[in-house]
Amino acid sequence: MALSTYAELKTGIANWLNRTDLTDEISDDFIKLTEADFNAKLRIRAMEQIDSITIDSETETVPTGFIGVRSFYILLSSNKYPLKYLTPHNMFDIRGGSRSGRPRAYTIESDDETETFRFGPSPDTSYTGYLSYYKAISALSASNTSNWMLANHPAVYLYGSLFHAANFLGGIDPQQVQNWLQMYATSMERCEQNDKQDSYGGAPVTQRTDVQTDLSFYRNR
Repeated sequence: MALSTYAELKTGIANWLNRTDLTDEISDDFIKLTEADFNAKLRIRAMEQIDSITIDSETETVPTGFIGVRSFYILLSSNKYPLKYLTPHNMFDIRGGSRSGRPRAYTIESDDETETFRFGPSPDTSYTGYLSYYKAISALSASNTSNWMLANHPAVYLYGSLFHAANFLGGIDPQQVQNWLQMYATSMERCEQNDKQDSYGGAPVTQRTDVQTDLSFYRNR
């Protein structure tokens, strides 16, 4: 069974569940919940992104798909000036009054719809910042029929969707649900393991066999 496209994935999930009446739930719930899971849990090279950001005001909107900062600095006259993260509360210590200059710190503020960087001091001119960050893996859709995760680790999508479907449907053999959960966790770990191995240039990365997979992340979502 091929699982290389969004359509094939939806068909595969329906076949595994032996249900033909869950078209909307598969696309709108089970797959999206799985995407939320791996974007929350994974921090792998496929999610790493570097963007340049013009810093010419006290606040700037975070990039689309932003999950978290890896590093952030201002480049000025070929010199790098790292920006230090402060909590929103502590940012007030260096924002005071009309003080301006080269930003030395940033925080992240959010409301119901957007996240923004706030810089301190407020920039006195336009600066170029370089942001290395983790970006969410693009969601599957009718117009985006594949992505890195589906191309490289389709089992994450399959078993994650089956597990979320089981929680939605109820009445499925508990042992089957446990098997799907275990396969989901294992496929997610395999994704992380492969990434670590590739990061070290093919050097072997030994997986411990004396530690059981922690399934609490998946059960509690």
